[in-house]
Amino acid sequence: MMGNENRSCENIARRNLLRSAVTVVGAAGAAAMAPFGLDLLSRAEAKSGVVRKWPWPYEKLEPGKTAEIAYHEWYRLSCGAAVIYSIFSQLAEKLGEPYGSFPVEGFIFLVGGIAGWGTVCGSNAGANIVTNLIIGPKSGGSNAGEWMGSEIMQWYCEASLPVYSPQKPWVRA
Repeated sequence: MMGNENRSCENIARRNLLRSAVTVVGAAGAAAMAPFGLDLLSRAEAKSGVVRKWPWPYEKLEPGKTAEIAYHEWYRLSCGAAVIYSIFSQLAEKLGEPYGSFPVEGFIFLVGGIAGWGTVCGSNAGANIVTNLIIGPKSGGSNAGEWMGSEIMQWYCEASLPVYSPQKPWVRA
């Protein structure tokens, strides 16, 4: 790479960028595994017991309130994480765990169709995450979470969006 020190970002190949990202992630992982990092990792453990038990507890939520929460949280968390937050924050208030310690912010990557790639709508992905955690995934012994996720995707394909009008919109047209 001699003589290429002044290359612009536009000329960096995706493979080289990925190689660099893997190196950074690997270095971060190695640092986390160092003796001082192990203590930090252990603090992230769920302290409320087993969370791989399905179905998760659930109480019916008011759809209008849930939609309003998702709308306002979109500005903080983006689409998919806002959908998850709109449901799990209410269930955390009503039921506590496992919802109270669920790391919703870890799903901000759903924005823009998964990290801006425009593949799967982040809101749909967030809704599928919710159904699979509450109802349970196939590995938990039921296909119901997957079936509900499929119904969500079908609705999305056929709906004339947007279908929601916020009570207090951020922008008025």
